[in-house]
Amino acid sequence: MKPHTPPQLTDDNLDAVLDLLNEAVFVYNQEMQITHFNLAAEQTTGFNRTEVLGEKCVVIFDKSLCINNCELCMTVRDGKNGQVEFRSPFMQKNGSRRLGEFRAGHLSLSLKNQTHVLVSLTDVTEIDRLRNELKTHHSFQKLVGKSPVMQDLFQSIRNVAEYDSTVCVLGESGTGKELVARAIHYESARADRPLVKVNCSALSDNLLESELFGHVKGAFTGALRDRVGKVEEAEGGTLFLDEIGDLTERVQVKLLRVLQEKEIERVGENTTRRVNLRVIVATHKNLEEEVKAGRFRQDLFYRLNVIPVYLPPLRERKEDIPLLVEHFIEKWNQLQTKKLKGVSGSTLGLLLDHNWPGNIRELENTIEHACVKTAHDHLQPTDLPLHLRTTPGANGGIKKPRRRLTKKQIQEALKECGHNQTRTAEHLGVHRITLWRKIRELQIPV
Repeated sequence: MKPHTPPQLTDDNLDAVLDLLNEAVFVYNQEMQITHFNLAAEQTTGFNRTEVLGEKCVVIFDKSLCINNCELCMTVRDGKNGQVEFRSPFMQKNGSRRLGEFRAGHLSLSLKNQTHVLVSLTDVTEIDRLRNELKTHHSFQKLVGKSPVMQDLFQSIRNVAEYDSTVCVLGESGTGKELVARAIHYESARADRPLVKVNCSALSDNLLESELFGHVKGAFTGALRDRVGKVEEAEGGTLFLDEIGDLTERVQVKLLRVLQEKEIERVGENTTRRVNLRVIVATHKNLEEEVKAGRFRQDLFYRLNVIPVYLPPLRERKEDIPLLVEHFIEKWNQLQTKKLKGVSGSTLGLLLDHNWPGNIRELENTIEHACVKTAHDHLQPTDLPLHLRTTPGANGGIKKPRRRLTKKQIQEALKECGHNQTRTAEHLGVHRITLWRKIRELQIPV
């Protein structure tokens, strides 16, 4: 059986293929002359293809950097078939100096039997600027973020930590509600006393009651000795009740007594015990709706909701994603022998485009997945789970998630949104960094 020979691209069809790509791509020959230059490359560099075809590739590089031994020169001279990745400044037609992420590899073409190299270019100037800016980590008690909503949250934590009022942390699953509870505790005067956590959704009604309030010997089958509950364990410190919306009516009544009277009774005992503790609760449920539905006591709701603290989902603070990614990579480097330097610009772009329904927990798991899988020192798009790299097409096929915006579309959207770039990005369904990059590429006045 004859080995399968893949079809070769020819000069006749290569331009049409390259113009379908969203990535800036150009091809050069052994003389370092540019032979192909796609539409995306025109937008990224500002050069028309007619201005660069036949010219040396140095036309888009800072000439002071090109001394005949750059990565591109070495690729064509060494004849290596592997992919070369590097970063380098490049020049736009208007003289702007930008930072590019380049990938180069040999291309098999039926063109005079010459060696050709295909190069992709990603403008990472803005992403690199953000990364450098975020190197000065904005963190607070293991909470990471520099967005305005997170800075407001940090200040709220400092404010409420001074008092013993009950705090209700609201937010979607995976947003880090337990970290907020920990931050409040360790910023408070109770920091040197216990912080005790109970997940109210993880235990049955009877077990949860015993877990919280303790029991005496013989209170029920299996109660072979007295047991101290979590409320008493938190004496002098803080009790954190996660998923408080899942409490049953019976446990709700006993918790109300803890909040109002600061006292408990162990299961199977009539003796009242005084307790001194602060209570912080968290839930992803809408407790007001639970009260209306009759599943949650109104009086308990009012006692719990003294100081509500809202933790926003990750999709509402995407400017924190680069910082969080760096944080999780550093966390990986501290625990593993395989060390990573960071994340590529194109990979970060995919992470910014995702809406993160699983929030911080999903992002952390995604970065761990990529760290395990990667063979590079910077995480690449191929290291990410498939659903982040592709989305289902209209007929069940696969398409790239990023929109290819035209200059006219962006101009019309900017006008409609009063030239507010944040609102324009939301209107177009892209991240504001993506919009900023497109505005620069297309030289749209703002």
